[in-house]
Amino acid sequence: YLTDPTRPQVVGELKILGYSAYLHPVGDGLLMGIGQDATETGQVQGTQVSVFDVRDPANPTKVDQFTLSQGSSSQVEYDHHAFLYWEQTGLAMVPVEQWGWDGKSDNLFFGAVGLTVDDDGNLAEVERLVHPGGDDNYGDYRAQIMRSLVIGDGLYTVSAKGIMTSDLGTLEETAWLEF
Repeated sequence: YLTDPTRPQVVGELKILGYSAYLHPVGDGLLMGIGQDATETGQVQGTQVSVFDVRDPANPTKVDQFTLSQGSSSQVEYDHHAFLYWEQTGLAMVPVEQWGWDGKSDNLFFGAVGLTVDDDGNLAEVERLVHPGGDDNYGDYRAQIMRSLVIGDGLYTVSAKGIMTSDLGTLEETAWLEF
């Protein structure tokens, strides 16, 4: 608690599996955490997005959790500039890279996952955005989405391959410009 910044106090805690490397306010007393899900033995399972209710600092609670595929990670874990939260629509864009093998073929994904969070803190996946080559069996790592931004009614995603514009309401692609 920071009522006196020279004497911070712990007034509550919440134990979860995994960790949140980045926390972002997403509503009145709600925080969104981006990090890794884990087993009880500490083995990481993949990118995790959680919403925490911190209105009562002595009793924080986890409202909802969304775990992406095993073997996934997000730049948000070490670079907060990679995260976008658009308050007007409750849209969060989380860049994700996934390396994996499902026993038959590579399970690769380089893109961004669009999630919405409602006023109660519930998460829902809206769409997964990929730039060309970001979801094929060879996985072009240059297609990894590094930044998202909103201009007008458009969502712009940027990778080393180019920039894509999507409709902010539906996340459907409207234009692509290769670098």
